[in-house]
Amino acid sequence: MAYHDELLKHAFDLVHKDPAAPEQADLRRAVSAAYYALFHLLISELIAFWSHTGSKAALARMPQHRAMAEASRTIQPMPFSGEDISIVRKLKEVAQAFVQLHDKREKADYDNATYWSHTESLSEVTLAAKTFVTWDSIRNEPIAQTYVASLLVKRAKGL
Repeated sequence: MAYHDELLKHAFDLVHKDPAAPEQADLRRAVSAAYYALFHLLISELIAFWSHTGSKAALARMPQHRAMAEASRTIQPMPFSGEDISIVRKLKEVAQAFVQLHDKREKADYDNATYWSHTESLSEVTLAAKTFVTWDSIRNEPIAQTYVASLLVKRAKGL
């Protein structure tokens, strides 16, 4: 089982650990694990098409969370003229889910004043799972691969 699949399973295990009396630590870690599952899925896609086997591990460590979130925010308003509208819609769903999970992960990991309900945590974990399916349906499309490549690049200010 791939690491990103293990993380998604771990997120579901945590969120379902004790639904009647969930602990905040489990709910927060479930949200965090769901984000990291999607993060590592996209990283694995990035390195899958890299032909230099010896440098794949180094390449996998290059993407930065904030840069990936910013690239995902930027992709949402792009018009993608001439592209299949259903593919564009799915790609935008993936990008939007990444941004949402990134933001929720930061909240779960760093905002101790926020109380997480079982329902809210489960919603984020389920979003990650649905995004895995959406990604799988478009992963070989050229615009999807362009998106993955864009996650590696930190945008300059003002662009």
